[in-house]
Amino acid sequence: MHLNELETALRALTKEVASKFSIAVHTDEGSIAINVRTPRKAASLAKLFILGEAYQQVEATQISLDKLVYITPKSMVEGSGVITYLTDAHVFSYQNLLELMIIVSDNTASNILLDTIGMEYINHFATKIGCNHTSLQRKFMDQKSHLQGNENVTTSADIICLLKLFSRENDFFSNDSRKQILNTLGNQQFNSKLSTYINDTSIKIYHKTGELHSVEHDAAIMEANGNVLEVAVLTDGWENNGDASKYMAEIGRLLMNYLVS
Repeated sequence: MHLNELETALRALTKEVASKFSIAVHTDEGSIAINVRTPRKAASLAKLFILGEAYQQVEATQISLDKLVYITPKSMVEGSGVITYLTDAHVFSYQNLLELMIIVSDNTASNILLDTIGMEYINHFATKIGCNHTSLQRKFMDQKSHLQGNENVTTSADIICLLKLFSRENDFFSNDSRKQILNTLGNQQFNSKLSTYINDTSIKIYHKTGELHSVEHDAAIMEANGNVLEVAVLTDGWENNGDASKYMAEIGRLLMNYLVS
């Protein structure tokens, strides 16, 4: 399968719901861009930018991943994650918090990291790497701020820009940092979207999902047979989120067919 065939298949698959989708794909053969600059609620994809700025600060020795943090009950929030629901577990390293933020999308871990790293620094990082349509404006599960109109937003084009820095050598991250980032993304526990049909051990996926009511996202780095691609699928406007997941599973199948062909 060539890239033009993949794009034709993606457009045919999503034709009836095209306005709900933003799909960006980057490969060595070229790129696919479908509504890639349409701003959408970032949901938990915002945590990728927290991850990125965290490693920028680690490399600048501003934070240590080994440092332990005591989490008070006041700091805990509901939604996705596990920290809030664990018994007598209140001490975590920053490394633990980054892992929990990504692999189980822990909102408590994410908010503590937001406070530690600084929302303004995360937004500056996004701008610095060229993600000019990404903005974090509130913590996770902050309903008061949400009702005031503050929202975390991004585009599929911006997500691809960040994923490329995670997957390919560059001047922003050392190879050691990129290795740690990919290892964390590779331990993702939510696998009902782009990774649904991966049953071939030769295919590797490093990804982060995101969801809100009517919103479903998945952003991934995929590898097979020496080939690499970055993909960001952002969707919204669903009456039933399960419908979006079905589309995204089929998108994942097409991407895998492209990689191994």
